[in-house]
Amino acid sequence: MFEWDEKYSVGVLSIDNQHKEILSIMGRLLEAMKKGQASEIIAGIIHELEKYAASHFQKEEFFFHRFNYIGSSDHIIEHQNFKDKIRALKSDLHSGKITLSFELLNFLKDWIDHHILVIDKAYSECFRLNGLK
Repeated sequence: MFEWDEKYSVGVLSIDNQHKEILSIMGRLLEAMKKGQASEIIAGIIHELEKYAASHFQKEEFFFHRFNYIGSSDHIIEHQNFKDKIRALKSDLHSGKITLSFELLNFLKDWIDHHILVIDKAYSECFRLNGLK
């Protein structure tokens, strides 16, 4: 269900590869949910998302500064909102929230649909014009 499609491409191979990672994480979560095993992997998934956010956002923000990307301020706020949400979900996990896997999957689906397809696409031209492939 959560597979790579060229519509997600921002035209930068290294960033596209990182976006493929989040789709893979979503796929593993969905499969575990289907098997009734989400509670067994959710802590690991959240940890992976924390690592993903740190690495991926750092890469994008490096290029924002390097290329003086005009939309960087708003984009960085989106990144912080993602990290805040993952931190809140981690807190919910420790408090025993039952519907956490559904909430996380919906959040990630919305992230893909809004952030990657709209917000990330906005920097594609800037990165391309600065020679990034």
